[in-house]
Amino acid sequence: MNARVRALLLQYFGQSLLLCPIYFASALLALQLTRFNGGVAIVWPASAVLFSALAAMPHRRWAMALLLCFPAGALAIALRGFGGAYTLPLALAGLFEAWLAASLLRHMAPRFTRFESIRDVAGFLLVAGVIAPAASAFIGAWAAHGATGIPFFNAWRDWYGAHALSLVTFAPPIFLVLRRRRLDAAKFRRERLGEALVLLGGVSLATLATFGQNRIPLVVLPLVPMVAATFRLGRIGAVASLLILICGGLTGTMTGHGPTMLLHLDMSAKLLVLQGYFASVVLILLPVAAELESRRRLMQSLRDAEALHRLIVERTGDVIMRVNIDGTLRSVSESGARLWGYQAEELMGRSAYDLVHPEDEQAVFDARFQALCQPDSTVAVECRVMRKDGGSTWVESHMCATRDRRGAPNGTVSIIRDNSARRRLIENLAHEANTDPLTGLGNRRAFDRAMARDREAGGSGCLALFDLDHFKRINDVYGHATGDRILTLFATLLCGTVRAGDVVARLGGEEFGVLLRDVTLEQAGAICERVRTRLAESEGRSILGEVVRVTVSVGLTRLNPDLPPEEIFRQADAALYRAKGDGRNRMAIAA
Repeated sequence: MNARVRALLLQYFGQSLLLCPIYFASALLALQLTRFNGGVAIVWPASAVLFSALAAMPHRRWAMALLLCFPAGALAIALRGFGGAYTLPLALAGLFEAWLAASLLRHMAPRFTRFESIRDVAGFLLVAGVIAPAASAFIGAWAAHGATGIPFFNAWRDWYGAHALSLVTFAPPIFLVLRRRRLDAAKFRRERLGEALVLLGGVSLATLATFGQNRIPLVVLPLVPMVAATFRLGRIGAVASLLILICGGLTGTMTGHGPTMLLHLDMSAKLLVLQGYFASVVLILLPVAAELESRRRLMQSLRDAEALHRLIVERTGDVIMRVNIDGTLRSVSESGARLWGYQAEELMGRSAYDLVHPEDEQAVFDARFQALCQPDSTVAVECRVMRKDGGSTWVESHMCATRDRRGAPNGTVSIIRDNSARRRLIENLAHEANTDPLTGLGNRRAFDRAMARDREAGGSGCLALFDLDHFKRINDVYGHATGDRILTLFATLLCGTVRAGDVVARLGGEEFGVLLRDVTLEQAGAICERVRTRLAESEGRSILGEVVRVTVSVGLTRLNPDLPPEEIFRQADAALYRAKGDGRNRMAIAA
């Protein structure tokens, strides 16, 4: 047999081979020391040993463990138990009890052996303290009744009481020893070893004081150091304390010492009372240990979340803000507050709305109200934040509600990102989309929108169209650079001549439009004439310094709210062409 095969066999059979003699020894000792008057054993740790081993090993190894433990249990029963024809059924009852408990708990709570929550403990107590021993007691009571004639109910009661107490008492310490949890073992690092020795030494002294004499019933005394060890050392402290108490209590009782000796009962009843005491201590310590472990994991999660939150807050360029339900600031990230010129402590207790531009307060209020009314949703809002220097910054805020212990909203948390660059980009794009890049005037799109707004508002006035005369010749003779100079010159002259409230635009090429608001046709004609004469009197310059003279023709029409803009443009355009046809450098008014 090669080394690899031997290693595989040892891996597969190793735990089961080690379990077999332990199971045999625990069963034999229980029968030898705790079986009185020919009845069932009052203490039965063998089921707890097998139950714990099955729970700790992979399911595929259960069959081998049960197969090897069956003859071991049968041999112990044959030597010190009922023997005879009832040996095999009684051995089978012990195996069935352990298998049933492990199977049920494997399905009900896969992580139960860690005792990390109250649910784990409750599931264990239900299965190990009620279901499994109650089921196996039918087999055990039938065998005891057949072998000794004990009434079936009495035998079932004795079996159930002994096995339930034994499972509840012995299984948890064995579980936690087999698990060898590293998180608990880490508590015994060198810096805590002294504390562990002191606490467990106190448990040992209290156990000795309780079970080393039979004059004073000091049953509560061990609980004080045991609870302290559980609080300070966690589950491993509870396990070590239970092992000390159980070993010391059994030893003291079997040698005639301890509180149970004060009871006027036979030895079997005293051992049942002792197991009840042990089980009560287990019921006290296990939930405490489980709750402490649950809280430890919760605190670790909170520390991890806090570390992540701190990393995000310190590294991000966004502002993280928490606001109470009344609108007062609970916290603002330090790096974020500096972006607005504040120190974080300056903002604490102030109203969050103090930071919002007055024109945007209602939008922020509405968004926050929506977030509080819909706690499961995230609400976004754009607004301006007032900086400490008096300026404002556009931001985008994503907020959601925070909740109290009852789940009711108690405030909001917001992630606020500086939106100034995006807003500037949008504004620049909007400006470029509505502006002529050469002259800086509005383009045809902007001019059409202005006319539409005036028409909807019922405004009055006139529309003037200007077209530079012989502009193509200027481009051909002097070049397009000089043509651009002439266009810019006329745009400047036009803006300087019309009124501030009028709309001026370059409609395309050498054509310009002016929306003269709230004027009569005569007033509009006077303005257009001033533009025409000023241009005719002005001198442009080519890029070489040559004098370039240019004139303009004008078409003028009244703004009629009953006509669509297209018809108004057509009328002004017809007047413009008539002015050009009449010799240029003149104004024509639409009929």
